[in-house]
Amino acid sequence: MIRSDTRAVVAPVSQALAVKLHWALRIGVVLEFLGHGLAGFYRPVSWIPYFTLFGIPETFASSHMFVIIGTVDIALAVLLLVRPMRAVMAHMAVWGLMTAWLRPLTGESWFELVERGANFGMPLALLVLSGWGGRSLWSWFERVRPPEEIGEELARRLAWVMRVSIALLLVGHGGLGIWAAKKEWFDFLGWVRVTDASQAADLMPWVGALEVVLGLAVLIKRLRHLLLFVLVWKLGTELLRPLVGQPNYQFVERAGDYVLPLALFWLVGDPPRGGPAEDVDGPISEHRGGRGTMPYEKSTADLHVIRTVQVAAGPGHRA
Repeated sequence: MIRSDTRAVVAPVSQALAVKLHWALRIGVVLEFLGHGLAGFYRPVSWIPYFTLFGIPETFASSHMFVIIGTVDIALAVLLLVRPMRAVMAHMAVWGLMTAWLRPLTGESWFELVERGANFGMPLALLVLSGWGGRSLWSWFERVRPPEEIGEELARRLAWVMRVSIALLLVGHGGLGIWAAKKEWFDFLGWVRVTDASQAADLMPWVGALEVVLGLAVLIKRLRHLLLFVLVWKLGTELLRPLVGQPNYQFVERAGDYVLPLALFWLVGDPPRGGPAEDVDGPISEHRGGRGTMPYEKSTADLHVIRTVQVAAGPGHRA
């Protein structure tokens, strides 16, 4: 009887978290591919080398490939929204990695690849949350639903995928500021009233270094308030793109920069009241008694379960 009551209290909490993470990652991937698909219809000149690398003539790329890529990406976004499938998630992760890899292959900075960690990391996180399809072909094409709960092992894998992805996008973007001195950075700094080119050039490495430190900090230490800062920072810095005149899809396709910090913040759970609120490093079992419904810390629901068990067991019992 006690076990039945305990499950009734815990299950809605874990399932609610799973549903919230599923929809956050799912909508984030939809926005990423929707934005990238819209970019194709804008026919950006910077994409031409990605096609000529495979021997596709520039004229054919301009007249056909932009529209094809854009249409496929938007179709995948709509498909994931209405019928999420593991095969689609896997394709999106591979495609995100491939398109990011084209940057250094065509002579751009390697940090362009690193900065796009969310492009392949967010679809991979959604696939990890949904579970691998296994050997059955049908399991890769069946409709995916949020898991009933997030166990300790799943929480660990999912947290690491998101932590690495966030670290990559921060370190990559910071590296561009330190070593690449891209023109768009001068536009961004000009919008915040740093209009002198020499001052902007001097400031870029410091801003880049801050992002590199943030990325390493997310990778090394699991600090919830740090994730909130990263979320606000990336929202603010990426909003500069439409503010300086770049197309809106530039902001939309970077949805992973905002969704991943928020999802990881949810995953680490609420800190215990009256206890240390910041550092949640260490094995999940140390913070959650080994149950692993939501990683790291005991939540209010846990304390309610303990009190329920104590009442059912009678006076003098300690959980």
